[in-house]
Amino acid sequence: MSSKDADNTTKYASLAEELVAKSTAGAKQKSEVNLLAKAVAILSRRECSEKELRQRLQRYTDDMGAINAVVSRLQRENWQSDERFVESFVQSREQRWGNQKIFHALSQHDLDSEQLSELKEELKDSEYQRAREVWIRRFGDKYGVSLYGTETSGDDEFLSETEQQSVEEQAKEKAKQLRFLASRGFSADVVYKVVNSRGAPEED
Repeated sequence: MSSKDADNTTKYASLAEELVAKSTAGAKQKSEVNLLAKAVAILSRRECSEKELRQRLQRYTDDMGAINAVVSRLQRENWQSDERFVESFVQSREQRWGNQKIFHALSQHDLDSEQLSELKEELKDSEYQRAREVWIRRFGDKYGVSLYGTETSGDDEFLSETEQQSVEEQAKEKAKQLRFLASRGFSADVVYKVVNSRGAPEED
């Protein structure tokens, strides 16, 4: 092979490598654009934590570099925010769930511990009232208790039966109510207070 042919071979090899590199870069860029579109679609439906978003993007690719790039961009542009996710999560559940259930669910998302500590204090102050409202929606009509602070006639048949119940039967009804609130994740002391007071407002 002449020196000219050898030079040409080297040039062609170099050009081929350059074209392959450009093609690979182009494919990677296209992949990131597609991944970004999927991430935006996910976040447009509801708020997600960073951990949840990463897990959902892993369904489409195992390229962690691409996922990191997409998530970082979305955070810079305020599409994804763990703080906003927590606010949305709590607002959609605090009227149905107690603190234990809320924080157990949030613990799965690797969130900032300082933010969660502040949230615990806020929700602790409102837990009795929230548990009371849950109890009233479920049992209030039977006892003539209203969410609006007014008494209702109640379930006369139920109240009459309650008065005639044995201690054991009353204990079973009480246990049923305790289990109901406990299953919603309210703390034990709050559950007992609400059930024992039959949904009375908390004393100052």
